[in-house]
Amino acid sequence: MSTLLLVDIGNTAAKVGVWERSKLREVQILPTQEITRAAVAGVVSRLVDRARRRGLEVALSAVSPQAEAVWLEWCQHHGVPCLTVRGDSPAPLVNRYANQRQLGPDRLATAVGAVQRLGAPVIAASLGTATVVDAVSGKREFLGGAIAAGVETGLRALSQSAAKLLLVSARSPSRVIGRTTREGLRSGAVLGAACLIEGLVQRMRLIVGENAPVALTGGHAELVSPHLRLEHTVSPNLTLDGLAAIWEYHRGKVRCG
Repeated sequence: MSTLLLVDIGNTAAKVGVWERSKLREVQILPTQEITRAAVAGVVSRLVDRARRRGLEVALSAVSPQAEAVWLEWCQHHGVPCLTVRGDSPAPLVNRYANQRQLGPDRLATAVGAVQRLGAPVIAASLGTATVVDAVSGKREFLGGAIAAGVETGLRALSQSAAKLLLVSARSPSRVIGRTTREGLRSGAVLGAACLIEGLVQRMRLIVGENAPVALTGGHAELVSPHLRLEHTVSPNLTLDGLAAIWEYHRGKVRCG
């Protein structure tokens, strides 16, 4: 039985999951900046025992060229086949993005994962270093979306740009109207992200369909989710699910339609 490692490398963190028998078995997270050859070897050792490495394959999505190179070097050194997903990679969706080479592979994989989980049309919101809201039409067409600063990215930018604004951690705000600068920053960051998603979803539904479901993923999905005033599904491993679907598509197991 073959074992597939799903590797999603973001700007801040990387997720590595084991995919066996059409199911995600285990996931580990490590900071992107800590990805070294030794770190990769350690993650593989923890997730995959030696008996299963003979049939090991990797599906990789990365927005960090340096971290991607480390994984590719490890795969080459150990003779492990690796499918490197790009923004223009064939996938079980029709890609309508104007410049597919500029499309982040994680966005494509997340959209595929959202369709696999919720069908089409669908709207996928990923809350990480950036807050990205993408739309897929009822014809399973990836249309693109909107990109804004992520929750923590915005907080860091404010602390660096305004001398009197302190750096605060991303936490759920205690009230909408902050009575201190710290409360105000958290309210603006977290509730602002929720309002941003609500507004974008409302506008995108005018294009893809008013009943399009919404999937939330990314490191801050759990933080923002309670503040959203629209029905949605939180799927922490949506991008990994999409990577698995793309890998299966490349193996001829999934047909576009």
